[in-house]
Amino acid sequence: MPTERPDWLTEPCPAWCSGDHDGQQYPADRHHQSPPHWHPAVMQHRDHDGHHPTRFPTATEFCVVAVRYVGERDTWIAIATETQQLEFSHENAKRLHAELDGLLRRMA
Repeated sequence: MPTERPDWLTEPCPAWCSGDHDGQQYPADRHHQSPPHWHPAVMQHRDHDGHHPTRFPTATEFCVVAVRYVGERDTWIAIATETQQLEFSHENAKRLHAELDGLLRRMA
């Protein structure tokens, strides 16, 4: 839900921005963000006890969101969990999409 526009935000929000800039008091935190789209997932967790590596599935959630830092031109596509985030350029996100699509087709 959009909040009141903060005084420090002098540039217009992109059309895809959720408009929620609450909690962005510090310049390093200021960004435009699309609404996050959360998805349930099962990810493989890896652990090592010093002698034997173990792998086991773990239920989690991830979101896909567009991010543009205030004052910058580039928009990033982020894939994030509660603890990790990968940010891809628009071009790299398109390449990742094509690569995943091709891999899934080959596996079918």
